[in-house]
Amino acid sequence: MELVRFADLDLDAVTQDTDPDAEWLAGFPFSPDRPGETTAESADYTVVYNELAPGKRIGRHTDGVDELLFVLAGTVEATVGDERATADAGTLAVVPAETPHSVRNVGDDPARLVGVFATAPVASTWDTEPAVVDADEE
Repeated sequence: MELVRFADLDLDAVTQDTDPDAEWLAGFPFSPDRPGETTAESADYTVVYNELAPGKRIGRHTDGVDELLFVLAGTVEATVGDERATADAGTLAVVPAETPHSVRNVGDDPARLVGVFATAPVASTWDTEPAVVDADEE
């Protein structure tokens, strides 16, 4: 059995250069081709763990498959297609495949999210391509 403690993951800082509010921490604990530490590789599913500081967001993008998005902590506003909803800890949302979506932390505390996809790898298309921030640049 592989156990992953999100609090123990080595997360990467991710940004989008055209949007100063697009800034988050990301880890893909089962996907070696993505940001963050891989602890156990899988070809059957993808899991992403994200942390967002208050006021920050994950920029708009589209995934090739459905995503189950679970809010672990904090309060976020999710925009999925033309719909917008506020979700707090304990909320599970389904983001349909090929639907543009973004998430913003609208609370006063850090937000922690887990996204689960039933395939690996996941093809994502971004309005603005994200980039991992080099720790030496900070």
